[in-house]
Amino acid sequence: MRVCITGATGFVGQALTTRLLAAGAQIRALARPSSRADALASQGVEIIPGDLSDASAIARAVEGAEIVYHAAALVDAHGTRQRFFDANVRGTDAVLHASLRAKPRRIIYVSSIAVYGPAEPDATIDEDTPLDELPDERDFYAHSKIEADRLAMKFAKNSAVPLTILRPGVIFGPGRLLPTALLGVRIGKLDIVFGRRNQPLPLNYIENLIQAIELAAREPDNDSRQYIVIDDEKLTLGQYHAARTKIMKTKTIFWPAQPLVMAATATRPILRFVPANTGVFSRRQILRAAQDRHYSSRRIREELHWTPSVPLEDAIERTLRAAKPAP
Repeated sequence: MRVCITGATGFVGQALTTRLLAAGAQIRALARPSSRADALASQGVEIIPGDLSDASAIARAVEGAEIVYHAAALVDAHGTRQRFFDANVRGTDAVLHASLRAKPRRIIYVSSIAVYGPAEPDATIDEDTPLDELPDERDFYAHSKIEADRLAMKFAKNSAVPLTILRPGVIFGPGRLLPTALLGVRIGKLDIVFGRRNQPLPLNYIENLIQAIELAAREPDNDSRQYIVIDDEKLTLGQYHAARTKIMKTKTIFWPAQPLVMAATATRPILRFVPANTGVFSRRQILRAAQDRHYSSRRIREELHWTPSVPLEDAIERTLRAAKPAP
């Protein structure tokens, strides 16, 4: 099977590429020149030099692909609103429209649960939950992903090419640091968490997410789909840090998040006039992170029969083992 992957040198894209190579897929990847791209080429991946701003390179990359996996995005880097929107919105638009001309069997777009805004108390967020209605009060990454999802959903409604949107939670695994919390900081062996012990924590171990992506690509129907992907809907901050403490011998201190919300509220008038402000410290951003947010992954479990194969403690141990320097 011939496939195209955007973001093949990124965290999700690299794991997906490794899995598909092992399965015998012929892979064409859109990638900037780099040592990671060279490593993929040495494994048999056809590299199309370029990025999400290069329409001709995107067209070459998707041509002849049965499945287009769009995993490229600007995520962690600091940057301007323009950079995030160029990569995540205009880049997604370019991939979708190039794919429309190439006519693959399905497009898989990796999005994020960041597209959902603050929830009502005790509400459960699922695929029918509206996207955040005030994206300009979020950080540049979330804002750009919200706009990209709106664009993708419109494409899915009007296009003959089936599109599956996957919205994972906080992704971790070998090659990426273990998360502390949505609001938290790690100092040596001490984790300081702003939140309650029973606050839900939506995590995805990379291998479990790749399994979900593979299942989505095998979907035989021609309908477009949306799926929230969360390993354990009932996982709490307390349970997660208990597992980390058991394995890593760390210590965790929990503090109420309300002071952060109050501080964000008080500084809101000032931050509005700070050119470098990305929305990270906005009241809406922090309020959302401090909420008890329940996500439902029932749809992907029922429709695609997805079940995470790597439990939390194993996922933590594998992530830590990969981070240890070779003897």
